[in-house]
Formats: sequence, structure tokens, C-alpha cells
Amino acid sequence: MASLSDQGKLRELFDRMTLGIVRSLEKRPGVTDVRLLDRKPAESGIIDAWEQKNMCILPDDVKSFYQTTNGLLLQWCIKFGGSVLPLGKMEINPVASLVPLTKASTTMCDNPSLADIDSDTDEQDENGHVKPHFDSRSKLFELDPCDGFGKVCLVYKDVKAGIVKPSAEPEVWLLDRALEWSFISNTFSDYFRMMIMHLGLPLWQYIFSDAGISPETKQWFNLYAPVRLAVDAEGKSNPAPQQANEVSTVTNKLDINKLFKGKSDKHRARPPQQKKPATSRPQNVSQRLASTHSTRGITR
Repeated sequence: MASLSDQGKLRELFDRMTLGIVRSLEKRPGVTDVRLLDRKPAESGIIDAWEQKNMCILPDDVKSFYQTTNGLLLQWCIKFGGSVLPLGKMEINPVASLVPLTKASTTMCDNPSLADIDSDTDEQDENGHVKPHFDSRSKLFELDPCDGFGKVCLVYKDVKAGIVKPSAEPEVWLLDRALEWSFISNTFSDYFRMMIMHLGLPLWQYIFSDAGISPETKQWFNLYAPVRLAVDAEGKSNPAPQQANEVSTVTNKLDINKLFKGKSDKHRARPPQQKKPATSRPQNVSQRLASTHSTRGITR
């Protein structure tokens, strides 16, 4: 069973996967209790059974990830005002929790389903990405439950008769609590990199939504990842380059398929040098924040 002890080997592997984010966090002022849940690789039979049950093929990068570790849970805390507060969280569901969003239809007007509120036409966001559908035109699988404040989903589109084309490449989208879709990345690999770059700060995915992040979360970014906010703002104001290309440039084109080789692979990729962001203390300490469950600045 997974445990929080004896994590040496897993941390070495995770350092390779994440360009040394664990060690980087541990060296940051005020950061404490960086915990990585030990999860074993998923067996091939489990992945095959998932594909047969859901009638779609997982892309190579997702398979490589699960063959390295069956899901991910990294949490870190900070010392704040004499207390230890949980702040960052990087989570990817294990295979068993990579479940489809409910699409059950109903004819009862007082009990509508997600499919009942769906649009008959393909709606695009401001950058031309076709939004997912809750009905049979899309297949939606939960990657990250976002502590109940949304869902990050692996989205397959253009589904015909319940079957996904073998060549289909799923995208990653955020479904917020208002049931609005926001595009995050073209591939799972890109999403994984973005999760690392945003340090798993509370509900960082909302940066890519119309609601945006809360003032509390923005303050944490100013403290621990100030450069990240500037990069995201520039990407929003100039959406011409594809997000996947931007992410690859920032991370020196990290090849996730070569990185996820399993725990038996002894070859280590040389990580690029880390840039330690400047840190500063909050200007108004009275703006005390409780934890990652704060949602005051997020519109529903």
C-alpha cells in the first residue's frame, strides 16, 4: 500500500520527472513538509482493462506516466504566522479514478443531467478551441478533482457511436463549478509540465479560465512563482503561439516519453539549471489565508 515513508527512490525518480521540483521546493524560504505519496507503477493489465472498458486508447505519454507511477500526489506546506498551512498540491488520479463524468440523460424536467444543458452546436472559445460536450460527442475523464472546486479532464472529441478513433489525441480542459469549460493544454505532457511550473499552487488551473485566480492565490504566486504570472499574462494577451509550444520552450522541450521509463531505468537525464524566483513577504500580513480550500475570489 502507498505510504509517506521510505520515499528516497521515488523522490529520485520524481526529481527526474519534474526537473528537481521537490528539492527546489524544500529550499524555498518558509516551505516545509514536502510530502510525496509513494505509488507503484500500474500493471499493463490494468491499463488494457481501462481501455477496453471505456472504448478508447490512452495516448503514449499517459501510458508512460501510469507505467511509471499509478497517479501522483505531491503536497507541500508553509510556515505562516506561527502555523503550518497546507498550500501546494500536485495531483493526478490513478487509473482506477480516471473515471468518466456522468452523461446519463433523463426526461424529467425537474432533474436535468449534464447532457440536457449541453449545446447542440460546437462552441469555440476565444482562441478557436472547440469546447467539449457532455453528451455522446465527447468522452470526459477526470484527471484531477481540484478538491471539489472544479475538475481537470482528459477530453476525447469527435466520438462516433461511443467509439474514439485510435489516432485521436485527447486534450486537457478545466470544468469549473459554473460548468464552464476552459482549455488548458493540447496534451497530457503539456499539462504535466504546466502543473510543475505553477508549483501546484491553489487552483492554478483557473488562470486559464474567465473567472481567473483569486486575490489570495495571486498573492501566493507573487511570493513563490512571480515570473509564472507574468508569463501567463503575456500568453493570454498574445494567444498567437500555441500553448504547447510555449510550454515546451520554457521547459527546454522536455520529452516526457523518454522521462517516464519506469523505476528500473538507471539512466538519468541531466536536469537544466533551476532559476530561483525572487521571494518577498506579504505586504499585508492581516490578509491571512487558511489553506488551499479558500475560494473567495473565484466566481461560481
